[in-house]
Amino acid sequence: MANGFAVLARKELKKRSKMISSFLEKIEKEIRNISDLQIIVEGKKDREVMEKFGFKNILEISGKNFHSLLKKINKEKVVILTDFDEEGEKLAKELSHFLMANGIKVDWNERKILRNLLCIRKIEELKFILKFMEDDYNGKACSICDKIFNRSRIFLQRNSRET
Repeated sequence: MANGFAVLARKELKKRSKMISSFLEKIEKEIRNISDLQIIVEGKKDREVMEKFGFKNILEISGKNFHSLLKKINKEKVVILTDFDEEGEKLAKELSHFLMANGIKVDWNERKILRNLLCIRKIEELKFILKFMEDDYNGKACSICDKIFNRSRIFLQRNSRET
């Protein structure tokens, strides 16, 4: 009986490992898709969380009018990552119309994909995912990109050994 339980536990672990690996691969893909784009967030906390995830090209709109923001945009395409609540969606639409009227492309597809993938309502909620970013050996934070790539590699190595 105990041996049968161990076999079931291993199968379940392998199944969950594949699910986690698939999830991490999706996040890795989306991070690569938006890493070259300028990201616009609502406030300081949102910017800080995104910086901890390894993003560098981040603008915050808190307390600024759209015209001053336009002067700081140095890319021809942006991703607007305001919160996914009603107020954030309204702000994203207003900002999007303003930017498009001024010749800046807005990538709505990436916003939608990240919203569905991360299952959050506010960008600052991503800070709770930061535990996954801690370095396993030193306890230091590393970029989410490094962590995802390393974990994906580890999962692939484990799966190839078990087959």
